[in-house]
Amino acid sequence: MVKNKAGIHARPASMIAQIASKFISEIYIRKDEGFPGWMNGKSLLGILSLEIFYGDKATVRCDGPDEKEAMRSIAKLFLEKFKEE
Repeated sequence: MVKNKAGIHARPASMIAQIASKFISEIYIRKDEGFPGWMNGKSLLGILSLEIFYGDKATVRCDGPDEKEAMRSIAKLFLEKFKEE
């Protein structure tokens, strides 16, 4: 669940994309309810298109050789509320 009050706007989306781009694994993110489905977690515009707001549930999927490390790094961003609060 997204706990930072501003939701996933440009700055948090950029943080996700930058972290995701450091990994070999494929990384996808989706808003649990609604369109457009899975988006590339390395794409700033893809993440922004999900329109994830405060209180929304989002799912991250990582597939590849460094998937565990990728998931930990991205989960840390969510847990830290993208360092906004």
